Amino acid sequence: MTDMEQPEEIQNQTEEVPVEENNVTEESPTVEEQLQTAISERDENQDRFLRSQAELDNVRKRHQKEMELLRQYAAAPFIQDLLPALDNLKRAVDAAESADQVGDLKQGVEMVAKQLIDVLSKHNVTAIDALGKPFDPNLHEALQQMPSEEHPPMTVIQELEQGFILNDRVVRPTKVIVSSGPAEA
Repeated sequence: MTDMEQPEEIQNQTEEVPVEENNVTEESPTVEEQLQTAISERDENQDRFLRSQAELDNVRKRHQKEMELLRQYAAAPFIQDLLPALDNLKRAVDAAESADQVGDLKQGVEMVAKQLIDVLSKHNVTAIDALGKPFDPNLHEALQQMPSEEHPPMTVIQELEQGFILNDRVVRPTKVIVSSGPAEA
């Protein structure tokens, strides 16, 4: 069948179908433009990432310097509290040299010892009370054992060097002599 021989309906249908024109709207970006946009966003994100990384490194370095300074000067308040005791000890020695009186020297040294204990106490340092107590290896260091009729075995009978605790931690254990119980005959 030729065009002329086709029924009239078919001819009308073919005529009614509009021919699509190649309408490209200017609003939709081309592939190249999309690629450029994606590359630009990637570069911006990379730049932000690198800047954040650098800032984090700077914060770490600054924190490390601050911690080092804190460690370096942490003892300054303690030393400032100890200096008056040292001054008083020097005064006691000077007074003993000029007065030649042992009583004055003893009194001066006792005052300095009390002042030092007060300074330690101010900084949460307490003395370990050991005399007459059961031996505790966490608080005491036994240097010797001696027989004793008066004390049960493993009891501290003499302090050789006083120990101290800072907050809850032993700074120095008390050096002690411990009873071994009654002497065997």
